[in-house]
Amino acid sequence: MLYIGLILSGCQAWLTSKADAPAASASQSPSPEATLEPTPAEWVEQDVQGILLGIEKPRGWEVQRMDDGILLAERFGSIASGGSAMPGIQVHIFIHSAAGFQIPDDQNAAWSILEQIVRDQKYMGRAHVEEPYGFVWEQHDAAYYLSNNGDGNMTMLIALMLPGMQQMVVCNISSPVSESTRIRAMLPKILGSLTVNRIRLGTAALEALPDPLIFPLYPPRPPETPIG
Repeated sequence: MLYIGLILSGCQAWLTSKADAPAASASQSPSPEATLEPTPAEWVEQDVQGILLGIEKPRGWEVQRMDDGILLAERFGSIASGGSAMPGIQVHIFIHSAAGFQIPDDQNAAWSILEQIVRDQKYMGRAHVEEPYGFVWEQHDAAYYLSNNGDGNMTMLIALMLPGMQQMVVCNISSPVSESTRIRAMLPKILGSLTVNRIRLGTAALEALPDPLIFPLYPPRPPETPIG
């Protein structure tokens, strides 16, 4: 499974957004305040296929440079936790090809790709996933979806298009079900430092995303049967 659910297990000219994608709804109370050290301990960079990714490693977190990007883990042991529910939040930032996807000229490119992915079982497997939500991240086409594959973890996957490169920056954020409400509050605090080719993406778009995030149930709730 790609961890695009694209891994679901391991620019500076940019495109402006072309069309807004469907917005997510929220019916729960806002996410709790995130408890994250405001001062980072380390700046981490990794060159992936000529694209330089950079991010601040929060104090006390683990970091691992990988061939496809950077892996951050909140708690000791979560990087090596295997397929079971991991302790704390884990963030995998990587580069993935956008080749082979149909991208209409009048749509948000990242949203269009995620729309195709969530409907393809070879990517999603048995995971239950919410409809992708498109947004603009510092004038760049971006989108995310929320998924639950029944292994005790919840996942938010954010994709950002690198125009003219047939490449996407993907941020896969996972946590145990019991800590999934923390993901929304953590987003600006972690991904707000993310840079691509040393250009910072910023926090404004992340702070404007729906709050709370409504992750899908597993198994999904069956549709109600009309009475009469």
